[in-house]
Amino acid sequence: MRLIEKAISVISPAWAAKREANLVKIQAGAYARNIIRGGNSYTGATNKRSMQDWATNNNDANSAMLNDLPILRERCRDLYNNTPAARGAISTINTNVIGTGLILRSTPDIEVLGITDEVAQELSDTIEREFLLWANSQLSCDYTRKLNFNEIQRLVSVSQQISGDVFVLMPWVNRKGSIYDLKLQLIEADRICNPNDLPDDKKIAGGIEYDDNGIPIAIHIRTPHPGNTLDSSIPTWERVEYYGAKTGRRNVLHVMENERIDQARGVPILAPVIETIKQISKYSEAEIAAAVVNAVLAVFIKRPVPDDTTPVDYGEEDSVKPWETTDYQLGSGTWIDGAPGEELQVVNAARPSNQFDPFFLATMKQVGMALELPFEILIKHFSSSYSASRAALLEAWKMFRVKRSFIISNFCQPAYEEFLTEAVIKGRVNAPGFLSDPAIRAAYCVAQWVGPTPGQLDPGKEYDAANKAVEYGFSSRTRATAELNGQDFESVIKEKAREEALMRKLNVSLNTSTFQPIAQLEREQQNNNEDDNET
Repeated sequence: MRLIEKAISVISPAWAAKREANLVKIQAGAYARNIIRGGNSYTGATNKRSMQDWATNNNDANSAMLNDLPILRERCRDLYNNTPAARGAISTINTNVIGTGLILRSTPDIEVLGITDEVAQELSDTIEREFLLWANSQLSCDYTRKLNFNEIQRLVSVSQQISGDVFVLMPWVNRKGSIYDLKLQLIEADRICNPNDLPDDKKIAGGIEYDDNGIPIAIHIRTPHPGNTLDSSIPTWERVEYYGAKTGRRNVLHVMENERIDQARGVPILAPVIETIKQISKYSEAEIAAAVVNAVLAVFIKRPVPDDTTPVDYGEEDSVKPWETTDYQLGSGTWIDGAPGEELQVVNAARPSNQFDPFFLATMKQVGMALELPFEILIKHFSSSYSASRAALLEAWKMFRVKRSFIISNFCQPAYEEFLTEAVIKGRVNAPGFLSDPAIRAAYCVAQWVGPTPGQLDPGKEYDAANKAVEYGFSSRTRATAELNGQDFESVIKEKAREEALMRKLNVSLNTSTFQPIAQLEREQQNNNEDDNET
């Protein structure tokens, strides 16, 4: 109590107590305001009028998203199925990231394995040949016998973006006519849920089971699918561990992008722009409907104010007047009969609105920002200069390469490593030390995955730049070939050598060919050296 309150308490204790209570309230209010305003360090933490309707929470990743995921998946699928913007964005990403499928290029680490380049090349050829034998066969690759490996890649990518994540099981199933037993079984995100639909807790959340250290150890798969209206059987749950207890073999691939620490499930890629895309879709539908109505409805009936002093003869009493019918339908060339004294009024709705296209384009720019898709790539319209269009293409490919790396590391490479393990076990690939030393196994599994390349706006400039990069030592022919057309340099050279041999055999010469066999190059170099020595 302050000195003045002490003095007042001598005269009036009640008055002093009241003053003290008010002082405490004032100090508490000032402290609370200081907390709300964040100490005035950041405007975004203040309680200004513009921030008062901003509701936020401090929930962890799972508390913030698990309850919202079912409706997010449903709405993203609906947008993908019914809106051009959502469909185009996801299809553009998949076409550039996956294309017709990422191609395996086996590149064993010769230094770790202690083998020569020739042996490594033979090993790579064998591995790639065996992999194609498995990957190109629906019977060998897909658990459901519907897709090959390239088609599974695309389905995994699409499902992950629409649903937020996708699960891949890797059972071994012995089938007649199939050399390899490894099969890939895709599980849609909705089927991974808590047993008996129990609420999430620290042991099981989002259908994923955790140990005491918070490490995921198993998933729970619901059968049938929660949205399966054709199967009325009682649902059951199958528990599948991420890794085998005896062998340590990987049983489950969980393909999802982590955006927060300890995040259990993935979020659909369209989640930040669901409302924006839906609203622009409604706007588009309204403009289209208005334009259609405006095209088929040209006139209205305008009726004058009735004048009781002027009788109008409408004909016989029992006859049906044309204007009394309610069976009117809009259509091109439709004629509506009016009553005597009524006149036609032309309708000019001025549709579509002049503001529709600018508003639509501005909205698409925001959608592109959220999806990391430049505006030109998103709407497939290049109206700027060459430099601006190329900049947009390069910026988009930064994102495409990131997503391709994600698919490779989370699906393609793990599936390939499981395949190679089986190939070694079955003796179809000779890889000493593969099964006994993890380091040796990793060296055998080194691989590159080649996919679609950026398109060339000006092929001449692109190839000139690639030639200079190779000439100056900034790049290799192998890398330049892969970046320009997605092909393998060695395969291109072998094919070109066969073409040259065929042309020599048929005595055909093409002016566009600048290829020279190595032997000829060596002879020319030897002749040049002899000339230099004579000089």
